[in-house]
Amino acid sequence: MKTLARMIPLMLLFLLSACSAAKSGGQELALDIRANLLKATKIDMTADVTANYDDRTYQFTLTYSGNADRGTVVISAPKEVAGLKAEVSVSGGTISYDGANLDTGPLTGDGLSPAEAVPVLISQWETGYISGCNYEKLGDDQALAVSTDVTETVSQRTWFDVKTQLPIRAELSDGGRLVIACVFKNAAVE
Repeated sequence: MKTLARMIPLMLLFLLSACSAAKSGGQELALDIRANLLKATKIDMTADVTANYDDRTYQFTLTYSGNADRGTVVISAPKEVAGLKAEVSVSGGTISYDGANLDTGPLTGDGLSPAEAVPVLISQWETGYISGCNYEKLGDDQALAVSTDVTETVSQRTWFDVKTQLPIRAELSDGGRLVIACVFKNAAVE
C-alpha cells in the first residue's frame, strides 16, 4: 500500500509532464508547418467550399494554385459556374469567364468574399499570430488544429494532417459565426 501511495505522485508528475510535452509539441509542429509553407513557391489544392451568408448558402468546388499573395482559382462545381476562373489576392479578386462576372458579395464586415478565402487562409498559415493549437482527431486523421485572428472580428481555424503537414479543413468565422468552411483535397506544396 505504501508503494502505491509513493507511486501516485510519480504517476501524476509523469502525466503532467506528458501533457506539457504534447502542448509544446503542438506549438512546435505549428511552427514547422509555417516554416514549410513560407519556403514554398506554390501551393496547389482542391477545396470544397461552403459560404454561409445570413440568407443563403453557396457551395463550390475549386482548385487553387498560387501563394499567399496571389493565385488562380478555377471553379469546377456547381456545373452552372464550372470553368469560372479568378485571379485573386488577399486584397481582392473578381471571378470572371469570357466577360461574365460572378459576384457573391462579401461574407464579413471587412469585405471577405469566397474567392479570397484561400489566399487569406494561406497568409494566416504563414504569418498570422497563432492564438491556439491542439491535437484533434478529424475523421480518421490525426490533426493539429491551428487558430489565428485575421482581424478583430474574423478568425480562422485550420486542421493540418500531422503526418503530411498539409491542410485538411479550415473554417473562417466572423464574430463567432461560421462564414466559410473548406475541405481540402489533393493539397501539394512546391
